[in-house]
Amino acid sequence: MQSQEETRLAEMAAEKVRHDIYWKVKEIEAKRKMGEEYRENLKQQSQIEAQRLRYEDELAKKRKQEEREAERRRDAELVRMQEIGALKREQARRATEQKILEQELQTLKERAKNDRETNKENAISNAKAKAHEAKLTEDYERRMLVELMNGEKEKWLAAINTTFQHIEGGLRTLLTDRSKLVMGIGGVTALAAGVYTTRFVWRSYHFRCHKQ
Repeated sequence: MQSQEETRLAEMAAEKVRHDIYWKVKEIEAKRKMGEEYRENLKQQSQIEAQRLRYEDELAKKRKQEEREAERRRDAELVRMQEIGALKREQARRATEQKILEQELQTLKERAKNDRETNKENAISNAKAKAHEAKLTEDYERRMLVELMNGEKEKWLAAINTTFQHIEGGLRTLLTDRSKLVMGIGGVTALAAGVYTTRFVWRSYHFRCHKQ
């Protein structure tokens, strides 16, 4: 009986050992599975984190690219606005210069027209004044000549008669005396020169009076 009891106890002990081993294996297997799940979970988390980081990096790159594009568009728009402003200023400057030039040309045309009209009026006035002055001078000279002829008619007739009497007597003497003939010719020449000189002086005097 003792042998059977020992056998039974030994079998119970062996069963307990097997039971302990079984649960130990189960525990190890469970821990291994938990470890694998943990590693898989870490792997998935790492992948998710990597994807998140890549996504954020792509977002950052895209955002920077968009910022650069926006800045490039702003710069291009700024340049375009500056060019438009410069073009408008240039157009305004040219328009102002053109307007000033047109005003100057119009002023010159009006001045030239006024000068022509003034010169024309002055020329007409001068011509009328000269014509009137010439008429007055002619009338004055005519009156003076008539007065001179009326006032000294008898004197001039007497002088002419006396001159011709002297000439007649002188001719007779000159015809008989050759030397007196030569002197007489010189006297006649001097008399003619005196007449022309007197006429020239008279005309010069009236010309100076007319100019004054």
